[in-house]
Amino acid sequence: MRVTTKVKNAILVFKLDKTTNAKISAGKEKILQVYSFSDAQLNYVAESVKQGTKIQPKQFFDLAESVCFDCPFRAYLKCYTHKYQQYAGFLSMLKSIAREFKNVQEIPSIDLLEKKIVEISNDKYIRFGTYGEPTLIPLNLVSNMVQASKSHTGYTHQWSKKPDYSAFFMASTHNEGQANMATKLGFRSFIATDKNLENAVVCPASNEAGFKSTCEKCGLCSGQRKGTKNIQILEH
Repeated sequence: MRVTTKVKNAILVFKLDKTTNAKISAGKEKILQVYSFSDAQLNYVAESVKQGTKIQPKQFFDLAESVCFDCPFRAYLKCYTHKYQQYAGFLSMLKSIAREFKNVQEIPSIDLLEKKIVEISNDKYIRFGTYGEPTLIPLNLVSNMVQASKSHTGYTHQWSKKPDYSAFFMASTHNEGQANMATKLGFRSFIATDKNLENAVVCPASNEAGFKSTCEKCGLCSGQRKGTKNIQILEH
């Protein structure tokens, strides 16, 4: 099941399905993954299909400004979501959306589908920010989704600008200095670092931890919902 909605300059997709990514979930149950694509990305994919031209991955990810903002990994090939398997999945999803809606303006506003989104969140693990910035989702809807869910994870690079989301998302940080700043704003941090830090727990779903858990099982990266310490992972 997929719910496609619209906010300013962005398309939000809520997809309920099983995943083949064993780091995220064992794949036995459906999980709810949330994606944010820019209007420009959808238009580029739709026009390329229409013209029969090849979609260039660098051009696709260069159009992500309105959903990735100032994320330091936004540039092509810096983010793990730019790997072929994820990229191919994004294109397949956007091609399907382009077939469903004639243009961006036809996609329904998120406020019209809030009830449906909360319904499909019920007793599910929610992965906010599977691609794109999860703070594009209205705060009250995030709260209602989390209350309905079994567990969730979520990360934001917009932590300095949107501190109200600290109850639900981790601040995506890259060193102790940033993590300390995020703490002052009420956030716990998920720290992507090139060295081990003494005051942070190693991500149980990481390579360095031996993949002893999955994101769905662990649930530590859920803002203030579970756990109190910062989480760290070696840059990936």
